[in-house]
Amino acid sequence: MTVSSRERRCARLLTAADASTYFEKYKRIRSTDMKVQQCQSIAFNCDGTKLVCGAFDKKVSVANVDGGRLRFSWVGSSHSSSVEQVACSEKQPNLFASASADRNICVWDIRQSKPTHRISNRVGNFFISWSPCDEYFIFLDKDNRINTVDIRNYQVVNSYEMKTFSHELTFHPLSNHVFVAESGGKVEILKFAGGALEPVTSIQAHSHQVECLAVSISKDGRKLAVGASDASCSLWDLEELICERVIPRHDYGIRAVSFSCNGQLLASGSEDHSIDIAYVPDGSRCHEIKHTGETYSVAWHPNSLLLAYTASDSMDNREAAHVKTFGHSTV
Repeated sequence: MTVSSRERRCARLLTAADASTYFEKYKRIRSTDMKVQQCQSIAFNCDGTKLVCGAFDKKVSVANVDGGRLRFSWVGSSHSSSVEQVACSEKQPNLFASASADRNICVWDIRQSKPTHRISNRVGNFFISWSPCDEYFIFLDKDNRINTVDIRNYQVVNSYEMKTFSHELTFHPLSNHVFVAESGGKVEILKFAGGALEPVTSIQAHSHQVECLAVSISKDGRKLAVGASDASCSLWDLEELICERVIPRHDYGIRAVSFSCNGQLLASGSEDHSIDIAYVPDGSRCHEIKHTGETYSVAWHPNSLLLAYTASDSMDNREAAHVKTFGHSTV
């Protein structure tokens, strides 16, 4: 893989003004046709050399990341219903999994277009997250259960029933905890040990009438972002478990949030046809990406300030098959 030094380097942004100035130079957007219908979920692999996509038309697709550009590689068709989310291994760059409404989880080797393993469930599956130790992944199903898969034998070794209707979930990158976005404005924190889950505490991230829809934790494990149906995103200090600020700039519910590799930027995607890029230390906006549809998924590259996102397009339905990347040089 050839990556230009400008796009490989993750800039250090000391102030919000630095961030705004940076994106005046690096604000170009490129589009890649992923050869599917309506990309719903995207994720970079652990070393940033691939991007995987799960789509409404039951397929997954993969693109190579070359010099910051995406180059379509292959499409895999093994599910019989929409792919709700994809997640990549934290240590193995060729491994990812897809969760589908067809009651199956498929595990893929990124070098081939057919799954290597299939885990069947009684009901459809929605959200999936890979553990930092890379020995397990978990997925949330339609019955509001979190299921643990041991990748040493690809068997479900534990199921934990959530008491409150849940949405996206994610592992803390540096500890044995799982964070789950819930209805009632809460984020549930669970301890993860040997595949088993047990409750630790919950935080009231938003008001009781609100659905918490999306969660992201910074790479250094210090910050939590919670996107919610009240069109706001709350930022939390995880060492103190206190809310530092609320970012209220969207007009509709926030579906996706993602921290940049340096933890200084937060991208939030909404139904209001925009992606907000906030400077984390003070919450100010350093850039806004506008498009013509609802944002489905956002993901920062693991090593550079390159943001991938996917959205519907009310002007051209074919564009919903595309993944856009933001952060390319305008020079």
